[in-house]
Formats: sequence, structure tokens, C-alpha cells
Amino acid sequence: MAITLITTVPGLHLQSPSLSIITSPTTLLHSWKSPQSPAFPDLSPILPLPSPVSSTFQHRVSTKSTSRVTSSPRIPPELFLHIVSFLAVPDTPTITDIHDQSNLAEICNCSLVSKFWLYAARDHLWRHVRLGGGRRGNTFIELLQHYTSGHESTLPSFVPHVKHLFIRESRGGLSWGPKWLNAVLPTLAGSLVNLHSLEAERITWEYLSSKSRDAFIKGFKGVRKLSLHVCEFRTTLDMIRVIGEFEDVEALALDRVHCEWDDIPVDSEVFVSRADDRTIPKPPRRLRELAMRGAHTRHVLKWMRVAMKHDGGRVTVEVLRLGALGAKSAPAVGKFLKTLGTSLKELHLGFDAAFIDNGDEVVSHIDLSHNNFLREMHVYGLIIPSLPPSDPSNFQPPTRLPPQLMPLTALLDGVRAPLRALSLALYPADLHALSSMDFEGLAHVLDGRPWTTLEDVLVVVANEGDGRMGGIVNQRLDRLLERGVLRVDVGFDDREVLFI
Repeated sequence: MAITLITTVPGLHLQSPSLSIITSPTTLLHSWKSPQSPAFPDLSPILPLPSPVSSTFQHRVSTKSTSRVTSSPRIPPELFLHIVSFLAVPDTPTITDIHDQSNLAEICNCSLVSKFWLYAARDHLWRHVRLGGGRRGNTFIELLQHYTSGHESTLPSFVPHVKHLFIRESRGGLSWGPKWLNAVLPTLAGSLVNLHSLEAERITWEYLSSKSRDAFIKGFKGVRKLSLHVCEFRTTLDMIRVIGEFEDVEALALDRVHCEWDDIPVDSEVFVSRADDRTIPKPPRRLRELAMRGAHTRHVLKWMRVAMKHDGGRVTVEVLRLGALGAKSAPAVGKFLKTLGTSLKELHLGFDAAFIDNGDEVVSHIDLSHNNFLREMHVYGLIIPSLPPSDPSNFQPPTRLPPQLMPLTALLDGVRAPLRALSLALYPADLHALSSMDFEGLAHVLDGRPWTTLEDVLVVVANEGDGRMGGIVNQRLDRLLERGVLRVDVGFDDREVLFI
């Protein structure tokens, strides 16, 4: 009697390797041609017929064996898809992992097994497409144009699987020279019809032709996530008009978007229905997540706040992410937070480098007592400079300086919602700077009744040291450490405030 490992033949049945007890070639044929395994090939033409001696021996063995050969177990397609997804997506995905998968070769190997494996792997291979003005971007466009060049328009089989598109304009030699995106936008917008999210970088709206502008707005109109990075518009109203065309956007990110001049009246509280003979659209009606960083934050917030005020809550933002927040944008942010009220569930605030000097002014405009359903709050960019050294020639005892980052304490003191998660990103210059932080006031605030619901407190100390940085935080926030909700990470804070 021999024990043989029979591996499965790739096919739609998705059987796993199994152990079978082989008593004769006839039994072997039976196991390969099991009615429950129709995908197995017929091997009878290639197997040799048994000799009388071998038949007698195998017959004696078979009479002693009472076990019946069972068919190999099958793997459900849903389980296989889960396995491929586990292979394709890392445990802790980052922005670079999405576009540059380290296990790309393994996914390609899976696609070569069978048609079912090809379809399952193709969904992960083509889900994220990142294009620029280089050879890869031009080759991708040529492939799309090859399929759509005939009289009957067809598309490659991978096109329906493209869900997330990142496009970047090449810098080029001259600002007025030919632009790569200006030529390829009609092809991309007309081919990729199943997009879920779109990220555009370094687009100057005035450099696009009318055909490319129309293709950008009409072809990508159905995306659910829209991100504009380092893009330029002629005026603030031009930027608002483009954003308003994407009515179904649920997540919007504006990162360092530049406008040559601001044509929104400063004293105007209500956007007029027409300006420059062009209608000003309303904000996206399904917007739930908003992320902004740049000088025009206050203009976008004003546009949305006025629309919410006069349209009965058309915009209901649940997640708000603001980066590089300073004194100039703080009044508009405060009014917008008050207008959001109970709809806000998650707040991310990234302050600029001047927060250490004008933090009191910034926080004075932000009142979180109206956001009673806030569940998460994350604060970035808290820079703690080193204190000046004491003068050894001065015989007078050194004056006690006030603790640093007291505006942070005032900001958190205004929270009335039962928060579940809180995170702080600290940038101390040295150990002395960190020890001078207002930990006493912060601990007093976090011991209050509104903070009893905390389940996770993360403090990231962005400074490589010998561990004493984290020890200071644990010591000063010992009450949170005793409750088992405090986590301290010492190292560079790689979280992205505008990632949606």
C-alpha cells in the first residue's frame, strides 16, 4: 500500500491538495475522475495497464483495506478571495504601500494559475493606478487609445478594476509649454468609468484646454473621493466652481491649493447667486469628510457654512481634518465648527509652527462645546522649543517661567463630548523642553468627567532618544497609565493629517 499526495489541478473547483490511499491504478483513476471533481482530467489513456502479478498483489492489499477513498475538500471562492486580499493588502497600509506594493510579484504569480485566479488577482493589481508624464504613464495611455481607436469602442479587461487614480502633471521645461495631462485627460476620463477616488497633483487649471476641463469635470463627476494637491486656479471662485461640480463627493481634500487672487468679498456673508455672469454652485451634497491645508481654508469653510445656513443642513461633515491652522484661519474654523454642531464625529487639527507664540489667539476662536457627539480628536504639530539657559552671572534666583503649550490645555478643556480616542503629536527640542510642558494642567483636564469615557490615548513624541522622552510622558500622565488607556510612541510621527 502506498500513500500518494495528489495535488489539485488549477481550475474553478479550487480544491486543496489531499492525501489518498492508492490500492490500484483503477482506484487512482477513480480518485482523479471523481464525480465531485469534474475538473480533473481523464488519465486512463496515459496510464499503463496492470500486469497479472501486480494485479494479484494489489488485489490482496485492497481486500485488507476497508477504508473508502473520499473526495478532496473544496475551498469556497469567498475564502480564496479573502486569502488573495490578505496577500495584497499589508497589515498597516500607508500611502506608499497603496501605490507600490512589495508583494506585486506574488500577486502576478497568482494571476497565472487559472481564469478565476486571474480575475481575483486583477482586482488587486489594477485597483490603484498611479500615472505621471513618464514612460509608464505614456504606455498606459497608448494602451487605452489602442483599444478605443476603432469604430467600435472597446476597453481592456482591466479597466473595470481601476478604482483609485492618481495623476500628476509633469513639470516640463517651460510653464507655457505642452502639458502631459492636457493631452491625456480626455482619454483617461472617457475610459476609466468605475473610479471611486481621484487624486490630482500639480494641475494648473488655466493651462488646460476647454476640452480637457470638460473631460475632467464630466468624466470624473461620479467619484466619491477627490483630492487636489498643489494645484493652481486663477481665482478663489474658479476653485469653488470646480469643487461644486462634483456633487456626489463624500470625501474632499484640498492640500496647498493656490489661487492667484481672492475675488470673494470680505464683508459678504451670503454668496450671491451670480458672479461674473456665472452661477456659483452649492457644496457637494454628500460630503462627509473634509480635509484642508493652505491659505484658502477660510474661503472654502465660509462657502460651505453659508450654504448650510441657507439650505437647511445640506452639508453634514462628520470628519474634519485641518492642517497648518493659524491665527488667520482660526475665526472661520470656529464658526464652521459651531455650524457643524452635533454632526461632527472626528476632528483632526494640525497647527502651524507659530502656535507656540499665538496659540492663545487661535484657541480663543475654537469652541468645542457645541460638538457634543465628538468621538475622536487628534492634534498635530505641537512644537515645544527649548527654554533659554539660565545666566550664571545672575545671583538672583531664576524666575519661574509659565508652562509651555497652555493653549492646548485650554482647547481640551472646552470639550464636552464623551471622547473615545485622543492623540497628541509632540515635537520637543530636548528633555528640558518636554518637562516644561503643561502636563499638570493637562492631567487635571483629563481627570474631568467628560474624559472618563477615554479608551485610547496616544502620545507621539517625535524625537529619537534613549527612552526618557516616553518616561516623562508616562510619569506626568500616570493617572491615564493606571487606567490602561495611555500609549506613548517615541519616534517620528508619520501620520498624515490630510489622508482620506
